[in-house]
Amino acid sequence: MKNFIPLYAILMVCILAVGCASKEVAPEPVKMATAPAVSLLITPAETLTSGDPVELSVIGFDADGKQTSAIGAIEWILVGLTGAFEDGTFTPDKNAGAHAGTVTAQSGDMKATARVRVVPSLPWTEDFETIELENIPTHWIGATGKFFVREKDGGKVLVKTPVQRGLNRSNVYLGPSTMKDYQIQVDLMGTRNKRRLPDLGLIANRYTLDMQGRHQRLQIRSWASDLRMAKTIDFAWEMDVWYTMKMKVEIMDDKAIIHGKVWRTGESEPAEWTITAEDPLPNHEGSPGIYGYSATEIYYDNLKVWY
Repeated sequence: MKNFIPLYAILMVCILAVGCASKEVAPEPVKMATAPAVSLLITPAETLTSGDPVELSVIGFDADGKQTSAIGAIEWILVGLTGAFEDGTFTPDKNAGAHAGTVTAQSGDMKATARVRVVPSLPWTEDFETIELENIPTHWIGATGKFFVREKDGGKVLVKTPVQRGLNRSNVYLGPSTMKDYQIQVDLMGTRNKRRLPDLGLIANRYTLDMQGRHQRLQIRSWASDLRMAKTIDFAWEMDVWYTMKMKVEIMDDKAIIHGKVWRTGESEPAEWTITAEDPLPNHEGSPGIYGYSATEIYYDNLKVWY
């Protein structure tokens, strides 16, 4: 035992000495392959901009999957985007408003595509009059195949129809998930099909303000499957009648105060909020959006989002 301790100590000193004497060796730079590219990749693949230029890069890969500079001449193709493109940089047209589209890089038979969403700063207004029939605003998320712009009463409105497959319940998001401190308003109308009635409403900061047709209620919630902070009140409303809905979320003293207001379209806006809920575990931010459970058709018009 007496001999073991000194030997152990000597061994530890030697290990420490070697470790301290060693120097970090910088990794060698990755060598770019020179074999011809067989596939392309654009980065970033998905971009959201409020109007700032978007810089795109093309990466080539050879048959072994190694990055290569042997790409060849690149042709850039823009679809659905309005603006200027030069040297791999897309600059949105400031007068084009919110829209989305794709940028494709092509070299010979190789292609790569990236998506760009242009969402200007608030305020936003949308009456759907400039949207082509059977389409939607291209920068929205979650509306494709479920919502359609159609003619009604001499103008255009947004319609959510019952779906052929899947769920009738849908959330549609209009902007970045980092938005906050805004208000959102829309005109909306539910319809009846025998005993089928819809639910419809708005989304702000990941909270939903929901007019429930079958239950004749108005509800604020954070998540439909877990009503931990939900507030529900009786609220009688009629089918085939336009209503105006308004919603905003305030963060105060580490809690969220969610306000909702509903009144008949064309009448004076009430001074008081129709419903108010509190969340002690607040959502500090989230995209504005619209909500619909389309057991029957739901109509939306005159959408506004502002600070």
